[in-house]
Amino acid sequence: MTSASQHDPMVALNEVLSEVIDMVMALRQAHRKVPDTHELHAELDRLFSDGRRWAELLVAADTARGVSALDYMPSVAGRQRPDLWHGPVGDEEVRRVVAGQLDRLAEHLRVALSEQVDDHVRELLERINAELQSHLDALGRL
Repeated sequence: MTSASQHDPMVALNEVLSEVIDMVMALRQAHRKVPDTHELHAELDRLFSDGRRWAELLVAADTARGVSALDYMPSVAGRQRPDLWHGPVGDEEVRRVVAGQLDRLAEHLRVALSEQVDDHVRELLERINAELQSHLDALGRL
């Protein structure tokens, strides 16, 4: 991993990517805890799908700028997999944990947006942020 400045726009971009990967890993666990018939399960499906797409778009943004995300963060294989729940949990607990993960991602997005000088990257981050806010709103309505 690189030792680039904390104010480097690519560091901020890859912190968002790292947080998206963490979110997707947490969603895999959350998905197993919520019955298929619950509305929360469907929202987790949509969020998981969007999270994977966001990761792909962020990696593409790195590639377009000639950098490797792995220069800024550990690979998926090198990450500590979260163990969020032991035993059965209710939808409210799952919703709370997922919302916390999304709040952390939103904070990384705010920082990354404040540091971006590339209009294309800024546009991508704004689009991800808008979609993320839609998911947060949906979770709040469930």
